[in-house]
Amino acid sequence: MRSKVAERIQAETPEEVRIFVRQYTDIVLRINELLKARGYTQKDLAEKMKKKPSEINKWLKGNHNLTLKTIARLEAELGEPIIYTSREAVL
Repeated sequence: MRSKVAERIQAETPEEVRIFVRQYTDIVLRINELLKARGYTQKDLAEKMKKKPSEINKWLKGNHNLTLKTIARLEAELGEPIIYTSREAVL
């Protein structure tokens, strides 16, 4: 059972924030799945993308607002989609 404080916080949290947190979490989980499948570390990914490991860490800790361009670069480097659109689901 949730506490009254937790219920109040959730009730006061804008829907767009809840959606953002859910989507960001899904994206980070997918990136981590792909890293694990390829045997990459965050440092390996940083080297491949010519980024500092600290920047990759920020992306995967939720301390950065990933742009679609960044997600596309990640998809290109990891070789698989990170997010799926309805168009892709139909194909």
